[in-house]
Amino acid sequence: MRAAIVLGAVAVLGVTPLAAAQQPAPGITSSSIAGIRLGMTRAQATARMTRPVRLDRLEDGYQRVVSTRQKVESYFRTGTRGVSVVTTWSRRLKTVDQIGPCSTVGALKRAYGSRLVPFRQGGRIMAYRLGRLIFTVEGGKRVGVVGLGLGTQAVYVALNATECS
Repeated sequence: MRAAIVLGAVAVLGVTPLAAAQQPAPGITSSSIAGIRLGMTRAQATARMTRPVRLDRLEDGYQRVVSTRQKVESYFRTGTRGVSVVTTWSRRLKTVDQIGPCSTVGALKRAYGSRLVPFRQGGRIMAYRLGRLIFTVEGGKRVGVVGLGLGTQAVYVALNATECS
């Protein structure tokens, strides 16, 4: 009975049950990357990361939890509650519009257009913001990192994270 209700609800939304089953959930949303949300505790963020996981102590009160297998990093900063920034350089993690690390800047602009806010440094566009999301574009041809965070500090963290390769 429950399966019929769920299938009926999916069909009402205009998505066939087969199409709904084939579409992967986006790994990057306006509120999470790989299921990690801003403000999560280190234990919660680490639980969503693929092992092995490494803890790095950085300058300026930052700690970073890294899953190189998953290509995801969670940043914690002294004085900030929980995750302050999440970044990914994984080509497998994408938004619902299929934009992620290694996407072309052209595809990024086609997907989000005038909603993108450029972040300039030294007169060059280094990244684009889309709400809380950050798309680094060093070199101007492809997205290097996708980050999630608030404020200019989050952009600098993303600009210094490992890039898509």
